[in-house]
Amino acid sequence: MSINSASLVNNYNPAVSKVYNDGVNSVPAVFDKVFDVQTSKQQYEKMGNMTGSGLLMKKTEGMDAVELKVYQKYLKTFTHSTYAGFIRITKEAADDDLSGNIKKLAQMLGISTSQTIEVVAANYFDLAQTTAGPDGVALISGSHPLVGIGTSTGSNALSSNAALSVTSLEALLTKMRQTVDDYGNPKPLFPKSLLIPGMNEFTSIQLLKNTEKSGTTNRDINAIRERGLQSIIWDYLTLTGSWYLLTDPSERELIFFFREKINGQMKAAPDTTDDAIFTSRCRFSLGHIDWRGIAGSYGS
Repeated sequence: MSINSASLVNNYNPAVSKVYNDGVNSVPAVFDKVFDVQTSKQQYEKMGNMTGSGLLMKKTEGMDAVELKVYQKYLKTFTHSTYAGFIRITKEAADDDLSGNIKKLAQMLGISTSQTIEVVAANYFDLAQTTAGPDGVALISGSHPLVGIGTSTGSNALSSNAALSVTSLEALLTKMRQTVDDYGNPKPLFPKSLLIPGMNEFTSIQLLKNTEKSGTTNRDINAIRERGLQSIIWDYLTLTGSWYLLTDPSERELIFFFREKINGQMKAAPDTTDDAIFTSRCRFSLGHIDWRGIAGSYGS
């Protein structure tokens, strides 16, 4: 359906391209602070990893060493999805536009495209306790199977969801330090970031920046501050009480693949109307390969 706009593509295109890109850049990107953003040149990407080799066994003099086992873990297929939309403008509307609002339509399309990426990426965390990952359980779970043992599980979740507080944050920091590898051996993790929606902004400041322990009357020292956590505010998280701890990107396998980056174009309509069409599209996929390096809670 036409809004009423322009077809003088050659005249409008340079200005529209700038306005479109201004719209794209006006939405602060957060997804690239959370995910490891990579580029794909295929229809899909398949990734996996392996267990470690476990502990060395004591060797008897003159006897062979014990062969260690390394196991292939779960495979994750990243199938890219395309997100696209367009706005159609009639030539008459463009000719009669004295306010410059027609060009702003391209800016709106750029904003919508950036917002789409943020919404889809944040939704992955909103479903972190309900959607099964490569190991058969949700990203945030107390029952991740340990492949090297086969009979035990690992956890990156509290025993029950809790609001962000001194007690819950200390408990989850401790939980991450108690992380184990696929053989049950200690693999302590030390997160670098606290990922939160805007509703938890001021609570995070109290917890991470105060020199004294938040909510106490005896001027206890805020031990959490020693960890040097930095907060990442993601307003696209719809679970307003949720919060997550993230290690350095190199220590977690949370991947975002761009098959086609944000791409906006202005073209003539494929008919005799002299209308113009503003298009915007992108193609990507995202997911996790392993749960380690990510922990969180939906809040109370």
